[in-house]
Amino acid sequence: MTSATGTLNRAKAGFTLVEIMVTIAIIGVLAMTVSFVVPDEQDDQISDTAEDLAQRILYAQEYALVRHAILGLQLTSDGYEFLQWREQQWQPIDQRGLRAQNWPDSLVWDIESETEELLGQDEDAVEAFFAPEEDPGAEPKEQSMPQLWILGSGDISVFTLTLSSRDVFASRSWRLASADGYEVTLQAVNE
Repeated sequence: MTSATGTLNRAKAGFTLVEIMVTIAIIGVLAMTVSFVVPDEQDDQISDTAEDLAQRILYAQEYALVRHAILGLQLTSDGYEFLQWREQQWQPIDQRGLRAQNWPDSLVWDIESETEELLGQDEDAVEAFFAPEEDPGAEPKEQSMPQLWILGSGDISVFTLTLSSRDVFASRSWRLASADGYEVTLQAVNE
């Protein structure tokens, strides 16, 4: 097709370099925005673990109250487990809801516990009560004490347990706490 001046009009085929660069820039900005809005899988794992642990502690309180038992929560680098004081020693509980659990790989925990205040003032009496029975022929077993105790009355150690990610860029950690020795709270802490 020719115009009045006799030149050919060419149909535009393809995109210019500027159009392609602008499109790529827009896609990049949108991708960055979505990555900040969508929660990280590690955050979800820590959140789920914190909620699960809070529910298990509440269940352990009910379990101790109904059975008039002394329970303990022992935290390790691998996970946590509930123990029961039976036959003069701490024994793992094989009860649904109170079995040992593993931490997610990225989780870090920190606990501050005031177990001594829960048990009373006389440290010698407490140590004598929780000392294992002495068997003259057996070697004494070294057993670590749980960081958190739950008594048969439903009372629990005053504690603050913080669960967070090893990732320095994680924006949130979770705090389980009992300020009054009975009620357990769970809250997100933005860092």
